[in-house]
Amino acid sequence: MVGFPMETKPRRLVSIRRHVPADRIPEYAELYAALHHAAVARGAHAWAFASADHRDTYLEFLEFGADSDVRSDEAVVAAIQALHEKFGEPYPPPRTLEEWVALPTPPALEQ
Repeated sequence: MVGFPMETKPRRLVSIRRHVPADRIPEYAELYAALHHAAVARGAHAWAFASADHRDTYLEFLEFGADSDVRSDEAVVAAIQALHEKFGEPYPPPRTLEEWVALPTPPALEQ
């Protein structure tokens, strides 16, 4: 059996799902840009995607390691809160914000 032991400092992925009405996309884009810039300045990665099936559904990702943990960075947290507040959701919104822990790559199987 191949196991997946957790590393002491694993990489993290935070996903945030948002409802963005079509007429508010420019406002969303501006607020997301602030989040993106704050996260990247801290050494994290940030991406946003629009649903191919539901035009008003957006999904944001923040990915970071122990050396670039953005969960306590004031600028990043303020940008996330601004997005939540402008789009009428409490912070953190229920069931739309999730955190994931990376599994290490398993060793290659010998043939």
